[in-house]
Amino acid sequence: MSRLVQVLALAVLAAACNAQEPEQDRPVQRAAEPAGAAPAAEQPSRPATPQAAPPSEVRAGEPEAAAQEGELPSLAQTAQEPDAATANARFRAGQHYDVLTPAQPTSVAPGKVEVAEVFWYGCPHCYSLEPYIQRWEQSGKPPAAELVRIPASLNPSWQPHARLFYAAKALGVLDKAHTDIFRAIHVERNPLNTEEAMLELLGRYDVSEEAAQEALRSFAVETEVRRADTLTRRYRLTGVPAVVVNGKYVSGVDKVGSPEALLELVNFLVAKESSPEQ
Repeated sequence: MSRLVQVLALAVLAAACNAQEPEQDRPVQRAAEPAGAAPAAEQPSRPATPQAAPPSEVRAGEPEAAAQEGELPSLAQTAQEPDAATANARFRAGQHYDVLTPAQPTSVAPGKVEVAEVFWYGCPHCYSLEPYIQRWEQSGKPPAAELVRIPASLNPSWQPHARLFYAAKALGVLDKAHTDIFRAIHVERNPLNTEEAMLELLGRYDVSEEAAQEALRSFAVETEVRRADTLTRRYRLTGVPAVVVNGKYVSGVDKVGSPEALLELVNFLVAKESSPEQ
């Protein structure tokens, strides 16, 4: 029975959220990367940490998969930087990651390698992947890497969440709110797709309703949302979650098989980009 549960967990996490869906509460997936979407399911009514099982992508137009509860991945479960020989033998362009031509602009300082996590708050696979990303950022990220989060708005129904992300950032509460937004949607079943709901959430962080409303409607936030949308399309994505390294390499869990392998790939590509030969 335990073996069956493991197989089912891997199957659910290998799905993705995709961009052609007409409704907001659905998942997405990237072009040229086949992946199935998991059916919607009821989630626990109490707050919980997403289960550290291998997620993939959500395509707009596919039904949303349920996020699951569980522990954050341990240090042993997160990506370890592979040696060059092993990584070169394991990871291949066109199979485990796609190469963007031309490379797209990055927003990090010179000498840093941008690792862009492209996600949608409504995507259950993004929710499941997030604990791995957070643990990697805390203890598995190479010194040359810098994590940048890009909220996708491949479907118009995703734009409110992108706006909420950038408003929280502008208000200085994103570090506190980021995980809570995921939990509100996937655990509390609050879609956060109205301004009223967003104002209530931002109010939890001692942000006045006036300040929150001003940020949500601001030109600066609108500009950030448009920039994220442009970048997402330049990455040629049709679904999330996806990881883009230095504006050149695009991959996801569906490409490599597990979150751990994805982060190993990220570390490999960071090393590749930060080598003197680059």
